[in-house]
Amino acid sequence: MSPRGRPAMSMGVPPLTRGVKWLGIVTLAVSVLSAFLGDSGAALARLLMFRPEDLFHGWVWQLFTYTFLNPEPVGLLFALLGLWLLGAALEQQWGTRRFVWFYFLTGAAGALATAVIGLFAPSVRLHVYYGNWASLEGLIAAFAVLMPDAQIFLYFVPVQARWMLPISAGITVLFMLMTGWQAYLPQLFGLGAGALFAGGLSPGNVLLRAKVWWIDRRLRRNRLRVIRGAVDEDEVRSADRGSDKYLH
Repeated sequence: MSPRGRPAMSMGVPPLTRGVKWLGIVTLAVSVLSAFLGDSGAALARLLMFRPEDLFHGWVWQLFTYTFLNPEPVGLLFALLGLWLLGAALEQQWGTRRFVWFYFLTGAAGALATAVIGLFAPSVRLHVYYGNWASLEGLIAAFAVLMPDAQIFLYFVPVQARWMLPISAGITVLFMLMTGWQAYLPQLFGLGAGALFAGGLSPGNVLLRAKVWWIDRRLRRNRLRVIRGAVDEDEVRSADRGSDKYLH
C-alpha cells in the first residue's frame, strides 16, 4: 500500500516510454528542488501546489502543476513507480500525445471537482493538495475500462484489471473514513474522470452533446417541424424528390 492510499501493483515490466520519461523527470526535479532549496523551494511549492482557495483567486495553473509536486521521499517513489508501471503500457496503446493529455485531464478534473466541494466546505477550500495520485487513479480506471481482462498483481495476488476500479475506489473511501475525507477527494474524482474519459466521454463530446440538446430544445420551443416542400423540376431530374425545410 502506498502512503497515500494507492494499491501497490506489479505487472510485466514495460519500457520507459517518452511521455512517462519526461513526466517522471519533471516530477522528480520539481519535488527535489522544492525540498532542498529552502525558502526558494517553499516559494516554488507554494506556486505549484493546489489549494481551492487559490483557484478562486485566479491561480488556474495549479490544476495542472500540483501533479508535479511530491516532497515526501516515499510518496515520490510510489508516484514515479505508478507512473511507469501504469503509464507506459497505456502510452504504448494510445501514443504519447493522447496519454499526456489524459494524464493532465484526469488530474485537473479531480482538482476542479474538489474545488467545487470547497465552495461549500471551508476545510476543503483551505486544504493543500499535491502529488499525481488523481492522475494515477485515472490510469487505473483506464486499465479497468480498456483492458478489463489484463492480469495485474495486487501485492502477490493476480487480479483482473476490471476489479481494480472498485478495489481502488473502496480503498480510497476507506482511507477517507479513517484518516479524513478532505485529503482524498482529488483521487476519488480522478478515478471517476478516468473511467468517463477512457470510455469515450471526452470534454469535446460533452460540449457537442450539450449543443445538440440546446438546439433540440430551441426547435421544440419554437414548434419547428420538417415538411416536404414543393417539387422543383430540376430536383425531379436529379434527385426525384422535394427539398426538406424547417418551417413554423
